[in-house]
Amino acid sequence: MPITSRRLTSCWLILLLAMLPAAGSALAVPHHYSPILIAKNAHNNNGGISLDQAIAKARKSNKDKVLSAETIRKNGRKIYRIKILTKDGRVKRTRIDARTGKKL
Repeated sequence: MPITSRRLTSCWLILLLAMLPAAGSALAVPHHYSPILIAKNAHNNNGGISLDQAIAKARKSNKDKVLSAETIRKNGRKIYRIKILTKDGRVKRTRIDARTGKKL
């Protein structure tokens, strides 16, 4: 029985489809890498300061309490917006440039 080009193409297609699951798992990102860890590593490699470092900078003393901290983008710049409750009961809002670490 002669092998036709159509039959040969079908065989190759079946072989490739059978190998697809093995290739997909080799190319996938490991599940134990969390998106937060990947983002943190990418940020640290680009320089600048982390959100934790910005919080430490925004606090005047150890008695100040952080109410909230978030990362925002303004005009293409990454900015940390931190809200702190001071020891005298006032709420202080601080913005810190993520790249330079300077207060805005």
